[in-house]
Amino acid sequence: MNRASAVNEMKATWAVLNSDLDAAVEYGKKANTPYAQRALTRALFAAIEGLAYSLRQVTLASLYGTKLLTQDELVLLREVSIRIDEGGKVKAREAYLPFPQSLLFSVRMYVKNHGAKFEIDKSQKGWQALQIAINARNHITHPKSAASLTLTNEELQALMETAEWWKSSMLALFKACEEADIFWRKKIEGNSQ
Repeated sequence: MNRASAVNEMKATWAVLNSDLDAAVEYGKKANTPYAQRALTRALFAAIEGLAYSLRQVTLASLYGTKLLTQDELVLLREVSIRIDEGGKVKAREAYLPFPQSLLFSVRMYVKNHGAKFEIDKSQKGWQALQIAINARNHITHPKSAASLTLTNEELQALMETAEWWKSSMLALFKACEEADIFWRKKIEGNSQ
């Protein structure tokens, strides 16, 4: 995939998943049912993980073949692990990137792609809410009992805080990257004159 395609796909993914998240939040405000809470959980994590994947794809499409990525970063961006099969041949297979570390990595790589300065602020209330929301997601998507399909008030609050934090963090990320793009464009144009 080339950079333009990856960026267009990221924008389309962002639009769809944020629309779903907004709809889940609004639905939950009208009908705060266990179903609405589970829909919110799924929509939130689809939005986070879907955009994180897109950030990695844009970075990979932009920086593949350059010296700006280490071999380790390239392997992680491609989401593969390398092993040797029983015949002694090298085999690549799909790798699972652990969450939330993969989220931090995705943001860090996207920032690197733009030459920007931005980092997820883990001291914010939203980051702590994400940790609670992860536990909620885990018991909603991998239920062990009927009771595990119901969110506590604390979990529901954490999901709402995480959604707000996630959107504001991503908007800040995009703004920092846009500002860096403008800076680098001016610097390149100034050097070419």
